[in-house]
Amino acid sequence: MRSILELLCVLSAFTATGYSLTCKLCVGQGSSSCIGTSETCPPDHGCGAVHTVTKIDEKEMNIYLISCVPVKKCNTPGSISITNGKIRRGTSCCHTSNCIPPAPKLPADDKQANGLFCGTCVTEASDNCSAEEMMECTGKEDMCLFQTSVTTGDISVQEALRGCSTKSYCDLSKQSVKSTLMNVETTYSCTPGQNRTVTAPPDPENEGNSNGGRYPSVTLITMLLLFLLCSKW
Repeated sequence: MRSILELLCVLSAFTATGYSLTCKLCVGQGSSSCIGTSETCPPDHGCGAVHTVTKIDEKEMNIYLISCVPVKKCNTPGSISITNGKIRRGTSCCHTSNCIPPAPKLPADDKQANGLFCGTCVTEASDNCSAEEMMECTGKEDMCLFQTSVTTGDISVQEALRGCSTKSYCDLSKQSVKSTLMNVETTYSCTPGQNRTVTAPPDPENEGNSNGGRYPSVTLITMLLLFLLCSKW
């Protein structure tokens, strides 16, 4: 009986208006743990773990993050694909101060074509790029993602990409990172994947902005990781 009452007290405190947890904040390589300091979360946040695996050609990077995460974004695995790479992300949460979240589950690296197609492009010269090529989507990636990144400060970069995505990435909508050195704003917008191959129409406002390449640079991948892993939720 006592344990039930204690549980009800915890749940009551968590749902009360203005209640905030204290969570660890750390980033590390690998997929199991990291060590860092604590931060006070905004209301309606839990302590979340985010495990992201980025694979471009044959190179793979594992990043593990613990920080404050909105409750509605807990346990929302997702992935993004471009022509020669994929980013997979898993999240998990716990809901007491300084708790350690369970190990996140990554979405499967499903290579089975789902019959949908999206335009794809990558550029470091603009916050837009024209999807002059089409790629076939796989697994649960049934949305066409358009992601933009604008960095100001000591580093000034405008970048954009288009590719296949799960809806969970689309739901991120907008994120930002602010530091003494730079500010980074990223936005995500999506449309449903197409059920047949079509020629992507030219974008009159963006002709010449695409770098014509299908392969993101080290800079772009670094910024993607910054947004996906280190942004304030």
